[in-house]
Amino acid sequence: MNTPEHIVIVGAGHAGGRVAQHLRALGYDQRLTLVGEEPHAPYERPALSKELLKGERSAAELVLGPSDFWMDGSAVEHVRGRASALDAEARLLTLGDGSTIGFDRLVVATGGRARALNIPGANLPGVVTLRTIDDSLALREMLAPGRRVAIVGAGVIGMEVAASATALGADVTVLEAGHRILARCLPPAASEWLHGLHTGNGTRIETGVQVSRIERDGTALRVQVARDGDSWALAADVVLAAVGIDSDVDFLQGTGIANEHGVPVGADCRSPIAPWCFAAGDVALTYSPLYQRAVRQETWRNAENQAQAVAGFILGRTEPYVEVPWMWTDQFGHNIQVVGQPGDADEIIVRHGVSGDPATMLLLRGEQVVGGVLINNGRDRKHLEALVRNGTRVERSRLADTAVPLKALAS
Repeated sequence: MNTPEHIVIVGAGHAGGRVAQHLRALGYDQRLTLVGEEPHAPYERPALSKELLKGERSAAELVLGPSDFWMDGSAVEHVRGRASALDAEARLLTLGDGSTIGFDRLVVATGGRARALNIPGANLPGVVTLRTIDDSLALREMLAPGRRVAIVGAGVIGMEVAASATALGADVTVLEAGHRILARCLPPAASEWLHGLHTGNGTRIETGVQVSRIERDGTALRVQVARDGDSWALAADVVLAAVGIDSDVDFLQGTGIANEHGVPVGADCRSPIAPWCFAAGDVALTYSPLYQRAVRQETWRNAENQAQAVAGFILGRTEPYVEVPWMWTDQFGHNIQVVGQPGDADEIIVRHGVSGDPATMLLLRGEQVVGGVLINNGRDRKHLEALVRNGTRVERSRLADTAVPLKALAS
């Protein structure tokens, strides 16, 4: 294999930064360029809605270590700018200022943009999203005891911010269109437990509602809310839109490399349209041999592991990338971990209760364990991952028997 003379990574976030670090660690000594809009060195995002927002960690602590890798620019040419277009035939990347960069290999690690609310008033001052360090620091300045915070969306980010803001003394209301919180990644019993945890700590949660508009009322905001024919106005000082992300692939328009869901790649993280193009992180729509379909994983671990895999593939790796999805969230001192693809399940087996005690919920499709939820029970994670990875089929009676350790079921 010929070593590429110039690798360009578009996206200077977690995945993009790790690709650069792994390429150097694997001995790549040619030109390496990292393109990204933010003024910061690449950093990890999980703390944005938790420790950074609460002032428990600094922005500098989030930078991908070792921090001196980014100091003098000798390891990576870090270009601050936004990719605006790609000439696939010429392998030429155009930036927002009109400058161009040629390359031999391209890595797309642009992640996603926080999705804005598509309603009147979505652009008013005080209506914000959370995706970057600067977003988190700006939101922190808006939070104080007694401040009224409306959060639209009860996904992971929305509920983590709700927990953080409530802990800071803010008056928090979560507005969710669905009928339960974290519906994408938690089964109903776990959603119910987390709902109770939040309301018990003072968070108000309204499910099954529609937000139609936001208006300015003097110094405050008024959020128009409706449910089952009833409507009301919610007063707020801050409105957070936490309704997901859109893949950041505008610069790839017209190339066929991307679609509305991201950049489709094989188990070698390579585009079938352009074999010189790879993708990693939230933007990658990766074929999974485990699930036999394309999967997009918006998780910390996928950013870590897929970045390492992409660096290897560029330099000759042949082993396919196979990742068991895993994510975690910490809220009000409790840890929740989700393994696998909960949406694939048609049955749930609860091995422990969902009060304050350690809990394990196994998610099944037919006879196969396809995922699970761990509440304050992280020690079972590697065993649950093994069950999912190996496609293990275990009798339901044994799965439900708490006298049988999960480790024994996975072996």
